Amino acid sequence: MRIRTQLILAAFVLAVVPLAAIVTYSYHSSRRALESAYRREAERLTRQMDRRLVAIRAELDQRMTFVSALAQDNTAADVGNIVTVMSDASALVDALEYKPLIPPSPPDVEAAVAPPAEPAPPAEVAVRADPVVIDLPPVPEFPRYVISEDEQELVAEIGRLAAELQNPELTPDEREDLRQELEAAKTELREVVEANRGEFRKQMAEAEAAMRERERILQQRRSGAPVAPAAVVAPAPRPRHQAREATPRELANSDARAKKTALLLGRHFEAPVRKQGEVVGQLTARISPEHVIRRVLGGATEDRSEVPFALDREGTLYTRNDDERAQLENLGIPQRVRNGQSVKNIEGWIVSTSVDPQSGLKIGVARPVDNLDDLRNTAARNFGLGIGLIALALVGIVPLSNHLTRDVKLVTEGAERIAHGDLMTRLPVKTKNELGQLARAFNRMAEDLSIQQQLLVEQERTRKEQELQQRLLAVDNERKTIELEDARRFQLSMLPKEVPRHEAYDVAVFTRTATEVGGDYYDFHVAAPKLSVTIGDATGHGAKAGTMVTVVKTLFAGYDGETAPAVFLADAAEKIKRMDLGRMAMALSLGRFDGKTLTLSSAGMPPVLIHRAGTAEVEELALSATPLGTYGSDYPQADVTLASGDTVLFLTDGFPELMNHAGQQLGYTGALDAFASAAAAPTADGVIAALAETARGWHGDAPPNDDVTFVVVRVA
Repeated sequence: MRIRTQLILAAFVLAVVPLAAIVTYSYHSSRRALESAYRREAERLTRQMDRRLVAIRAELDQRMTFVSALAQDNTAADVGNIVTVMSDASALVDALEYKPLIPPSPPDVEAAVAPPAEPAPPAEVAVRADPVVIDLPPVPEFPRYVISEDEQELVAEIGRLAAELQNPELTPDEREDLRQELEAAKTELREVVEANRGEFRKQMAEAEAAMRERERILQQRRSGAPVAPAAVVAPAPRPRHQAREATPRELANSDARAKKTALLLGRHFEAPVRKQGEVVGQLTARISPEHVIRRVLGGATEDRSEVPFALDREGTLYTRNDDERAQLENLGIPQRVRNGQSVKNIEGWIVSTSVDPQSGLKIGVARPVDNLDDLRNTAARNFGLGIGLIALALVGIVPLSNHLTRDVKLVTEGAERIAHGDLMTRLPVKTKNELGQLARAFNRMAEDLSIQQQLLVEQERTRKEQELQQRLLAVDNERKTIELEDARRFQLSMLPKEVPRHEAYDVAVFTRTATEVGGDYYDFHVAAPKLSVTIGDATGHGAKAGTMVTVVKTLFAGYDGETAPAVFLADAAEKIKRMDLGRMAMALSLGRFDGKTLTLSSAGMPPVLIHRAGTAEVEELALSATPLGTYGSDYPQADVTLASGDTVLFLTDGFPELMNHAGQQLGYTGALDAFASAAAAPTADGVIAALAETARGWHGDAPPNDDVTFVVVRVA
């Protein structure tokens, strides 16, 4: 595709795509804003229904608590007060049901339930008699009975005293005092309610008279007759409320009503009736589920565009009317809520739900989303206008694209030659715009590529030479490693395979090399009853030291044990000199044990240490002479008398020259102290182990800076 066509297509795409994105974003953002507003309103209505449900439970709890504190075992005596107190709840409660645990005595005030035919059972036996029903008349527009602060305080005091009476640790006198206080509080509460009840009845009578007067005036106006002045009419006597026995039908429907109440409110509303602190009966509110759900969902005065609904745990759907029920069923909202499915993707509707934690009642509001069609039409109109503007802009893009692509052909041809390897190609520079800058950049690139090509050739040649050298070094290092390993194995083969066993001496050895091939050497010669021990240290490390060890090993192999140590060292020195080994040398000590006598000769070795068992002291036996292979050939010799239990230590200079982490040497004094401590071990192996532990504690686990060798001989 030509660049001109690409520019035109790019301009079109870059204009249409943003326009479509803007229009689509505007439509969806407006829709989301509208839906968000409707959702907030639906959630607000849902919260209102939640609060109504909580308020219903709170109101019923308050009234039932008041009735519990007011009622006595002879419930019929308090029917009037109970009806008065429950006046506010009459819209929700049809009646109160009283179930005595012990058959009550015949009522003495107001109508009551007939006494039982048979004598009452003992007080300690809990027997439920037939329930007693107290009907609550509806009070739609009459004044509200407000519980005063005095009444609230008395109710709280009665509850506190009743709770204290449940304490099993009370003495009989304390329990009797609490019962008297409880009865006094209940008597005072009944007196306060009676007083307030009279005022409440007065307000009720005034409200009824005003209502009758309004009805009379309305009737006269409808008939066209002049409005006559109000006549003084005595208030109609209000019916006396009474407690009655529950009918069989009420008893049969009691469980169903209680179940329905539990599904809506989460529990039953009951209040105990006490006499002197003891529960003698129970009051149960007969809740009207229809009135409860009607109050929760709201009345007809509210906005009719939303559809409130509720679902109990059994999946029963509650709505304000049948039309709303059918509308919800058609949308499938109840089925989704029952199945726990999402209700957020219903086209044209916003649904908000909540769950009452106590009853499990699912409360929700479904609200239609209006004005979506207007939003779609506006978005389509805006998109069409944008397309028209883009078509006008394309007319001006065509000549502009022709001007921009005029010099592109020259740049393209030159770039192809450079791409084929002709790095000497140079593009003509005719303009100062971006195409001219591009041509100059191509020319610089061709020149840089030519230079880089030459550098790459040189670098490749150098790299191959370095790789060859590295391979040669690797081969040489491998060869040296193999040679050193062979030398190490050979040097280790020079050392004795095992420590000699001698009936007069306990012998143990230890050696640790600093490099692959060490320079320390030790050996034994046994010619009973004599034992000869030699220990040496060749100069340096590695293959040269191994060579010197091999020479000395060969010379010591010819030692017969009878020749004096000094004579052997002198003879060995002469033979090494004749070998002309250059600057190689070896310090060597030779000790011959014969009974209780040690004959020692040394050629440049550290002193031999002797631990006396009798005094626990350490002696140094030092003999000065030059190492084998140097100019000296005269070596001193000394005889030392040993006692049973004495321990002799032959060592190389690697032990006293061990470095610690601070760069300090152990020293000969430290070596002597270490031997004095180690010599307390019961065997020669124990002495060796103690000395090795001292070396590790001073230097660590790293290889030593010089070879370390011990030979310990203890006189039996």
